Amino acid sequence: MRDPKRILRKLLGAEINIEPFAKTGEPMEQMVTTFRDVVKCRKIRDYVQEQFGINLFVSPNVFHSLLEIPQINYIETTKRDLEVETVSLKQTRASGDPVTIANLNSLLRELYANLFLIKERINKDFPNAVLINEMRAEHIDPVQHFVKTISVLHGNLTGYLLTGWKVGRIDKDFKSLFPNTIKAHPLRSTFPLIEHELELYRDVLKTQTKWKAIELDLFAIIQHPQGINPLLENIQEIGNRLWQIIYQSSDIRQCIDLAGIDFGDIQPLFDNDKVTLNPSG
Repeated sequence: MRDPKRILRKLLGAEINIEPFAKTGEPMEQMVTTFRDVVKCRKIRDYVQEQFGINLFVSPNVFHSLLEIPQINYIETTKRDLEVETVSLKQTRASGDPVTIANLNSLLRELYANLFLIKERINKDFPNAVLINEMRAEHIDPVQHFVKTISVLHGNLTGYLLTGWKVGRIDKDFKSLFPNTIKAHPLRSTFPLIEHELELYRDVLKTQTKWKAIELDLFAIIQHPQGINPLLENIQEIGNRLWQIIYQSSDIRQCIDLAGIDFGDIQPLFDNDKVTLNPSG
């Protein structure tokens, strides 16, 4: 790296005296790399919020709500005798306690796993889902009712011979929910396919409800022009960079403290008013 001191000055801003950082004797290249990782994490956070409506910079109260998810609530710690102990965060932290980087990473890991399962469900079991681009959570119950009613009216012997007017009304109501999904109409012909497809949307709704604390709109996400992949990629990248920041910090502990970064509280990490870093540094 050419002239890391100049790059560090650009990252921290002209108003920050970088001499205290230099006097620590800690490797400046490592400082630059770590602070750039922090900047990248902030950019990913902003991208995810703009594109998918999810704020990964969760508040203490939001994180406390997420402790209803066992994979986030329970953590394993190693005692002095090397025995592994499982601890419930609900029992050891108050609702207003800061969210640590470790807390955030456990959130990201579980969120990634849940979203990946939905992606695999779509790709493997429902690659040609017809309602996916117009389906909403509030559509599931009425569609289930339409499908159940129309299957009963169909009958095994008479078909729609005696119930055509009722079926026509259901077709019309169903079409009003999905006006642009041509392949789904008429429901009298497609109801077995739609009934099967509802399994996917129930799974999507279940995951969305699980993550209601972060206001996850999973139906909107699966309808994103690029699909769910960009969200998965960015969650994975921010998680990797957070662990990289922690790993790299062992060589620049004094500089981390001088910058105001605290691994016990994600707020300085994501708040430019707390730790000012030039995004183009």
